[in-house]
Amino acid sequence: MKTIPRAPFLVMLVAFCCTALLAQDAMAPAKPKAPKPTAQAQQMPVPKPSPEMAKLTKMLSGNWTVAEKMEPGPMAPNGGMGKGTAKIWAGPGGLSLIENYQSSGAMGGSFKGMGTWWWDPKAQDFRGLWCDNMTPNGCDASGTTKWDGNNLVGTMQAADMNGQMMMMKFTYSDFKPDSFVMTMEMGPDASKMQKAMTVTYTKAAAPGKM
Repeated sequence: MKTIPRAPFLVMLVAFCCTALLAQDAMAPAKPKAPKPTAQAQQMPVPKPSPEMAKLTKMLSGNWTVAEKMEPGPMAPNGGMGKGTAKIWAGPGGLSLIENYQSSGAMGGSFKGMGTWWWDPKAQDFRGLWCDNMTPNGCDASGTTKWDGNNLVGTMQAADMNGQMMMMKFTYSDFKPDSFVMTMEMGPDASKMQKAMTVTYTKAAAPGKM
């Protein structure tokens, strides 16, 4: 009896196994391919500034010199005059407005503050946060602010330098291409507020160092 040479026999066995495996793969159900992410799905929608925010940014942005006039009161018993600088600019994406403010003289020392406003579409008003070196808690939520005709009017309740809670009203008015005025009133409640401070913002000739 003839014997099959060993090498051809091994080749035939390997070929048989490969054929069986290929047939098994062909009969198996195809695995679904994961959809490729589209460029549109990969990009998050970017919010755009509201018309209200765009208007506020246009009206207040810039580098300013400030002239302060303090009325006699808790913050300055004898009143006083001060001067300083302010820089107001759009926050990330134009969705907020930021102010960096510093002055000296009106309250007998150096005043430094920083705040931000943003538009709340549900409440239909501006919200804000203000921080300075005269606020006992460091920062206060700056209440609500709305346009009232040509004036921008904000109200808030916060502690004064003596820790007493006061109602405050801020009115931005007399808007011109190179200036505007902020008037602050304050009192124990809304019916007893008196003028406490007037700040005149004048466009600076060149950006100041903040």
